[in-house]
Amino acid sequence: MVEKKEVPDGWPLVTGDYEVGDPESCVAISSTGSYFHIEHLPGIAIQGPDKTENIGLEKMITNIISNPNIRFLIVAGAEVPGHVSGGSMIALWKNGIDPSTRKIIDTKGAIPFIENLPDAAVERFRKQVEVIDMIGVEDYGAIMAKVNELKAKDPGAYPEDPMIVKVGEEEAVAALIEMPLAMPASPYMDVINRATTDITYKTQLIARDQKLSSGISVNAVLGMLAGLIITFIFLLPLIIWGVI
Repeated sequence: MVEKKEVPDGWPLVTGDYEVGDPESCVAISSTGSYFHIEHLPGIAIQGPDKTENIGLEKMITNIISNPNIRFLIVAGAEVPGHVSGGSMIALWKNGIDPSTRKIIDTKGAIPFIENLPDAAVERFRKQVEVIDMIGVEDYGAIMAKVNELKAKDPGAYPEDPMIVKVGEEEAVAALIEMPLAMPASPYMDVINRATTDITYKTQLIARDQKLSSGISVNAVLGMLAGLIITFIFLLPLIIWGVI
């Protein structure tokens, strides 16, 4: 039987949209832009989506290197347009990151920068796991066939102890990104109501001015026409007598 290691208390250490199975399993799954259900994926350590090519990857890497029992990461599910998080994970595993720019080498992701993990954490991830490319696959049968294949060749826990990385910075960044979208609208309803009232009032003024302008124009035309008719009536006898 292969050797396993105890995982830290509270593992997974980083919060996220994931489901936990058997912490001693050698297989983890990233569903990229899809959503899987762990009851259809028995015998895996953890699974969940990974929609961003920066913070999303950092969270996943942090949870994997803190569990030495995970030796394979299956990247499956639909690729995320623009972010290309699945392709970015594979590129990171194959090529690493540029030490000066922190950019994942050779990826098409929009913002593929790993800024909250030290180089040692990235290298530990690349050594600890083998990344399996199943991008585009959502069929549970095909994924479980690969899971069982990998479990059959489980090399045992990575020989080094769990690597614990603090990721408070990325959590703060995520909070700053999400906060404007999550703030309640009630504090701004008075402003919105005042603006709506002002717009309504100005619209009514414009409509009134247009109506008045239209009325004046019509009255002017009618007045001129009436004047011409009256003049013609007064001149008609003279015209008739002149002809006679």
